[in-house]
Amino acid sequence: MFQFTAGDMEFKQNKFLPAEKQIVTANPDINTVELCDEDEFVVLACDGIWDCMSSQQLVDFVREQLHLKTKLSAVCESVLDRCLAPSTAGGEGCDNMTMIVVQFKRPAQSSAPAEEQSSSSNGQAEPETKLERSES
Repeated sequence: MFQFTAGDMEFKQNKFLPAEKQIVTANPDINTVELCDEDEFVVLACDGIWDCMSSQQLVDFVREQLHLKTKLSAVCESVLDRCLAPSTAGGEGCDNMTMIVVQFKRPAQSSAPAEEQSSSSNGQAEPETKLERSES
């Protein structure tokens, strides 16, 4: 995530180590996973999210929110609100939080209020932005 490439300079200054061996590095871990028909979405998040919720808790919460909200930004906002600490005294929820939700297919039935759904010719809510897939 961008926050590691731009900040934490004190963790990137060991003169005896190359850039990829520093405590904090901009080199990502890359995993390749085959998608299957059952996959609904993927969540990319930083430790500020993962320190507050387990993988299963986050998946369950995002799935629930996708049934209630039509905008992915609103789903992300709900996760951030849930992880945000009410005060700095407890220590959790005070880290920076970054997340991205990529939705592969819409839930079968949405219970979102009508005013929250945008209209289109087929009654489905339109995505906020349409992204083209690029092959490399």
